[in-house]
Amino acid sequence: MLVRILAYFVPFAINFLNGGFFFISAHRFAEAKCSGVIIGSSIAAWGISYCLVTMLIGRVVKLANALALILSGGVVLSLVSVGFIIFDGIYTQFVWLILSGIGAALFCTPFQIFAKSIEDGSRSSGTVSATAFYTLTWSLGFASGPLAFARLSIRQGFIITLILALAVTASVALIALLRRKKSEKKADLPPQSHLPEKSLQLPKFTLKTFTKLAILGWIVGGLGTVTVSQLRVMWPKLGEELALSRDHIAYVMALVSFVQGFTALALCRSKNWMWKRLPALLMSFCGIISLLGFAFAVRLSEYQWWGLPGFYLLALIYGIYSGCLYFYLVYHSLAHPERSSFFVAGNEIIVGVTSMLSPLIGGLLVDFFNFTGAAFIFGALVTLLALSAQLILLAPSGLTEEK
Repeated sequence: MLVRILAYFVPFAINFLNGGFFFISAHRFAEAKCSGVIIGSSIAAWGISYCLVTMLIGRVVKLANALALILSGGVVLSLVSVGFIIFDGIYTQFVWLILSGIGAALFCTPFQIFAKSIEDGSRSSGTVSATAFYTLTWSLGFASGPLAFARLSIRQGFIITLILALAVTASVALIALLRRKKSEKKADLPPQSHLPEKSLQLPKFTLKTFTKLAILGWIVGGLGTVTVSQLRVMWPKLGEELALSRDHIAYVMALVSFVQGFTALALCRSKNWMWKRLPALLMSFCGIISLLGFAFAVRLSEYQWWGLPGFYLLALIYGIYSGCLYFYLVYHSLAHPERSSFFVAGNEIIVGVTSMLSPLIGGLLVDFFNFTGAAFIFGALVTLLALSAQLILLAPSGLTEEK
């Protein structure tokens, strides 16, 4: 139990750091009246390093070295926090965002492999449980990071991230120590006392079907991450245009991640919605309607009945979409019985590529049309494209278990 608590603290803390870095960097660029391309480039810089390092990690990661890689990620993010504190220039943020992408890459793929091993040996339902708790904890971290920078001074916010980065490093070291002691105790037990590990409760699909679903997860997750990137990067700019305070800009972003996390938690007893058309349709509807709401936020703000509660409502609806989206992405990769490491690494590469390219595309659209809502309209169209892939690849009544 202690190992599981410490383990799921790690994604919370690391994504607290990344969420704070993303928010404060985008907000500082927006305050400095930088162009949409510059704002988009801030996350693109993170995406470049994240993607390249993840490609390398995907080739070497295995359960035996997962904790060492996670530990190195915590060390890198500790150094990044120190860098943000000492060197606080506007454009030096690019250096620290690139390094934070490296730290995140050292964590994400190894942790999912590690989480699957924890849940496989527990009483829970394996893949679904690992997916739900991983999505919950990293989402809560992303929600809390911006809040820290909204309520505290920038320097205080970075000091908090430094403390958390050091706590991650200590937690991973303690996990390694506890697991080593557990292994030594097992080695001392007589052979007959060894119990077989409980297998994952997976549907009886063929490998071809598992592979198709994992690839569909890539498509839906990759396109969905495009929309997440637009919201993450362009909402601070839109909030500035609407003359919202930094607090409310952060609160709206935090609500997205809080709802995202608890949506994933609510799905922890999922059975078969992941391969049905109707849930895909409902999920995508939440994404499209909320993105279009953000796109025309300036027009909506002209009506007295809208106001701040309207933006919080949009954040809640979008959080439901993104919670289902990331559950969908992680589940189908972890569920593959033979190539989960490959597909999990693929998840992170796709996230890196989309985080690198989509903010730039969004920024170009914003500058070309001189309309911040263009980035969100682009996100709504991308969501519609992802839904089309689901409707094509999934059977009308869902996939059934193959005997």
